[in-house]
Amino acid sequence: MRFPPRIVTGYSPPSIPRIVTGYNSDRPTETFSPTETDQAASPLLDNLEDDDDDIRTWIPECTSVDNIPYSHRYRPVTVDEYPGVVVVANADIFNFNQLREKYEITLSTGRREEILLHLYMKLGLTEMLGVIQGEFSFILCDRDRSFLVRDGTGNRDLCYLQYPDSPGPVAASFRASLLFNYNNMCQIRHVPIGSIVYNEGPSWRRRVWASVYMKPGYNDVTAVNGLTVCTAGNISPLGQMRLRLRNIIKQTILARSRSATIGKVGLLLSGGLNCRIIGNVLRDERVKHLKTFFIGAKSSHERLSSEAGAKSISSQHHDITFDLKNAVSDVETVIELIETYDTSAVRKGLLLYSVCKFIHEKSNVEVLFCGEGLDDIAGSHIYYKNAKTAEEFDWALSGNLRKAQTREIFDKIASWFGISIVFPFLDPLFTSHYLSHPGEDRVPRFGIEKYFLRSCMDHSDLITEEVLWRHHEEWVDSVSSYNNFWITSLQRKCSKQVIPEVFLKSAELYSHNTPTSPEEFYYRQVFERLFPGQLAMVPHITRPSFDVGTDPSPRTWPIYSQHLCLDFLSTIRMMI
Repeated sequence: MRFPPRIVTGYSPPSIPRIVTGYNSDRPTETFSPTETDQAASPLLDNLEDDDDDIRTWIPECTSVDNIPYSHRYRPVTVDEYPGVVVVANADIFNFNQLREKYEITLSTGRREEILLHLYMKLGLTEMLGVIQGEFSFILCDRDRSFLVRDGTGNRDLCYLQYPDSPGPVAASFRASLLFNYNNMCQIRHVPIGSIVYNEGPSWRRRVWASVYMKPGYNDVTAVNGLTVCTAGNISPLGQMRLRLRNIIKQTILARSRSATIGKVGLLLSGGLNCRIIGNVLRDERVKHLKTFFIGAKSSHERLSSEAGAKSISSQHHDITFDLKNAVSDVETVIELIETYDTSAVRKGLLLYSVCKFIHEKSNVEVLFCGEGLDDIAGSHIYYKNAKTAEEFDWALSGNLRKAQTREIFDKIASWFGISIVFPFLDPLFTSHYLSHPGEDRVPRFGIEKYFLRSCMDHSDLITEEVLWRHHEEWVDSVSSYNNFWITSLQRKCSKQVIPEVFLKSAELYSHNTPTSPEEFYYRQVFERLFPGQLAMVPHITRPSFDVGTDPSPRTWPIYSQHLCLDFLSTIRMMI
């Protein structure tokens, strides 16, 4: 039997442009000798044993990786100092400079991922994961030990391929499509968010190491970078609590902006609260030549709000007109890129694909800030108003956080265009602080979703009152007007691609995640054509909680019209 698994990183789907980022063309490409084929007999990895023991540091001797063409972005890193240890990473480590100075690390390859090798050898895997701040997934091979590690944010995907009769992964990659083209006869699975998949001799185990997103409302005191965050058992006075939350938000945004190249920072800007907070922090930090991007149909009501936001932060604003006709023609490319048929993911993918394509062709932006994630953490979706208790609210919130796919599909699209997309509101410093407050504080109040966060931001320099108390609008919905909703047009165009008689057999054809609309059926057909038989690639799809509807768009729900009738700002002023 051979360890470690193959690391597949070099395939570029033919219909998607291959983007070269972070690669020195003068440096020769590294190659590795192929190894023998796996021969094993054991159940699938679904039955991995959960392990609560500490992971130890193993002494490396040798390792080997198959001679597969690697992409420029995800090339393996080895150093002479540690023979036999190799790492391949999709990582953005925000405290890279601090770690390098603290542990006196000298890089010999010029690649930032090399720091993972040094930290692993100095600290061991468990302690290394405790000191890293950033967004990452990586594959680390140490002699006959292999670790497939994914962080707790879920922003960077990590997949593995497994034969039906093998004890564990025989190949691993950051993109499922690479594994499928490597061997399309096996099942492809995702490493769960915040988990480590690793081998203990011939057996494989799975261990959860980052679970902060799965336990909202926990009662504990957590110290991050010397800052004690308040928890259910340690609530500070209201004024101090609000100030602390604002400072944490600023810190998480600035940590990311300072690691970016000057003049190459962008912001996905709509008229909403999330991105406006980020924009104002970047403005106060005096980020030079900040570029903002808005995408929408000509009828979008968000266009004026986005322009006003760009003007307030003095950014170089770009208004991208969304063309539905082009978007429909991009459906197959987007599904191939995001590797899912989830309706919500495909719709967001179509928008982001247009944005990233525009940035790549007409801008030099390398780092794109995005407000995604805050609505998942704060429970902004309007169906959370149907929660009868704080426990029910947290139960729905936890389930949605575990199933969230948006962040990883954002990274998959952006990275293909050489762009690093950043989600500051998913920083553990912020999420651990925010979720540590009791559910009773975080539930919607007075019909206002995200009330706790809004109240903490009130009368601050981070946001204006008008933007702070406006209705929450899903990014996908805000692209077009209420009367000319682009999703309706998209559904109509997708329906023309589906034979009605075939759609009626949906349950018979697709018993797993059965499509409920012609649009979903069309996306499923495209996916099955690209990745036939890969049921494990999409374990679940997005469905609204609390039975408000089957379509992920809030504008299709009966409660949406009731939500629009509320005037948040007037409600707050009446309370004062």
